Amino acid sequence: MSELKAHRPTAVPAALAAVLAMVLLLAACVDGGSDPAGPPVLDPSAGPAPPTTRATPRAGEIKLGDAPAYVALAVKDVTVRDKPTRTGDIIAVFPQALPWGSPTPFLIDQARRTAAGDVWLKVLLPKRPNGSSGWLEREQIRIKPVTHQVVVDLSSRTASLLHGKKKVRSFRVGVGTAGTPTPTGRFYVTVKLRPPQISASAYGAWALGLSGYSEVHQTFGTGDGQIALHGTYKPWLLGQPVSNGCVRMDNQTITLLAETLPLGAPVTIQA
Repeated sequence: MSELKAHRPTAVPAALAAVLAMVLLLAACVDGGSDPAGPPVLDPSAGPAPPTTRATPRAGEIKLGDAPAYVALAVKDVTVRDKPTRTGDIIAVFPQALPWGSPTPFLIDQARRTAAGDVWLKVLLPKRPNGSSGWLEREQIRIKPVTHQVVVDLSSRTASLLHGKKKVRSFRVGVGTAGTPTPTGRFYVTVKLRPPQISASAYGAWALGLSGYSEVHQTFGTGDGQIALHGTYKPWLLGQPVSNGCVRMDNQTITLLAETLPLGAPVTIQA
């Protein structure tokens, strides 16, 4: 009995120490020390954490993408202003759809974001005088990229179809006479019509109406002086100044363009 009493006080603390050491070791293995992913300890005297805020987009000109051009197609009646703000003067109003059912298109020249975060688009307008432009709100339209365009050279009486900057093909065209010249400038396709939508055989297989107008005629045919790329049933006249301002080409070529060019496709006419 005396030996048991003598050894018990030293044996029990040693066992407890071993158990405690094992518990601490296991805790260290499981926890891996301090938890870096755990929530930070906040100083109660610092008050609540500041709210998370998003950076306001910078105002100014913005890029729509990497396509060669972009067209704006109306999704409602479009109000055009002289500057990118709702306080700007209204310079034109266009319907959502044209009489032939297609949406009114506009070729986008520039896009800008205001300090309030609104996006406005500067577009070329299908109205007189040629080269008219104005600003419309992003919510009035949908935007589509355009990859093809046409360049007409009046001096050589030829035209070229381009995909991006690469020339796909060139062809002969008929152009305006000296008294009824084809206007020069940057235009775009506003409408694509074919028989029976157009009844006059002078327009050939297709007529692709442009945003430009004759600077001599206020009206011709059934329109208001609007020029067009169109076909012809007299291909032997191509390469000559024979039109009232339109650009004529053979029916095979105008059919190719009608199938390739979307509404809003750029058409540049140069002297």
